[in-house]
Amino acid sequence: MLQKIRFRLIYNRKKQLNSEGKALVQVECLQNGRRSYFSTRVYIKPEQWENGFVVNHPLADDLNAYIYQFILDMQKVEFDFIRHGSAPTLAQLRNAVLNSMSASAPIADFINSVNKHSANRGKHTLDSYQTLIKHIGRFQKNVTLKDIDVDFLNRFASWSKEQGMSPSTVSGRLKNLRAIINEAIVRKLISADDDPFKSFRIPKIRSREESLTMDEVNKLAALKLRGRIGHIRDAFVFDCYCGLRFSDLTNLTDKDITTIHGKKWILLQTRKTGDTARVPIERIFRGKAMKVLEKYSNISNLARIGNNASANRTLKEVFIKAGIRKNAHFHLARHTFITLCIEEGVSITTVQMMAGHSKIETTRGYAKLGLSTIRKE
Repeated sequence: MLQKIRFRLIYNRKKQLNSEGKALVQVECLQNGRRSYFSTRVYIKPEQWENGFVVNHPLADDLNAYIYQFILDMQKVEFDFIRHGSAPTLAQLRNAVLNSMSASAPIADFINSVNKHSANRGKHTLDSYQTLIKHIGRFQKNVTLKDIDVDFLNRFASWSKEQGMSPSTVSGRLKNLRAIINEAIVRKLISADDDPFKSFRIPKIRSREESLTMDEVNKLAALKLRGRIGHIRDAFVFDCYCGLRFSDLTNLTDKDITTIHGKKWILLQTRKTGDTARVPIERIFRGKAMKVLEKYSNISNLARIGNNASANRTLKEVFIKAGIRKNAHFHLARHTFITLCIEEGVSITTVQMMAGHSKIETTRGYAKLGLSTIRKE
């Protein structure tokens, strides 16, 4: 049975001074005859240490407060483990302290630590968690894992709506937060019984129903536009013919264009899931994507359109000029691509391959048949 950890301060454990005549203050952790040491990063001279306290130092009071707060923080970590059903080993304590893996750790530190040691998260996912950190920080400072309860989730969701965020954005933030809570449960930092999402339901968003008709895409393509607004229009129309996620579209380079049997294809590993998207841009929709691309010296120039929020703001201006009364955002191009492909008679499995979906159910979730298709059938 694991004993409770005993903490005490140790000065100059290695019995040697550095070039400035100083030595390190450490915290010794003792459990079941085993010891582990943590550095406080405080170096002082021998005459400045007496009976476990810093003395004869101009910052003695501040250093003592810092050192003993360091021990209290370690004890909080131990108590977090005990409160959730198991005493930590010294190794677990070290991992929790050094990597902010504790229910008492600021949630920003915990998320950063998880991201740092995660080998299977793409850049898109890592960026979304950084956005979550900023979002929570604006809502409430110094939030820890144990602060996340049902009341917090309700207040957080309400505040997010008050900030003017769309329902899909709010839902996305909550889903990311749920993933973080699940990570904490797996690491036994909080118990499954304390999972706040057991009593909180994330609102379902029905955002995949809308798409553009081919007439609307043609109307956008026919607009006489110059400068940035024309560039944004071109990128959006190009994506209606390719169906890429925004993160993949904006990172396209000439290396992603491959010639197969004399025809151009986009072949790329998607940033979000790692699946491969395969789009025959010179064949599908009668090669309209290539006609857009011909305006630019290379595909990187077409794809260089800034961040998502800025591009969407400009896209709204394009929709207004075209008289299209639909919610303008770049992900609409992906909806449009999948829907138009199905209306053109492309099989769902082929659309799945072009979209880079690992599951065919995901492709079906995007598909929306228009009235013209229903009449045709």
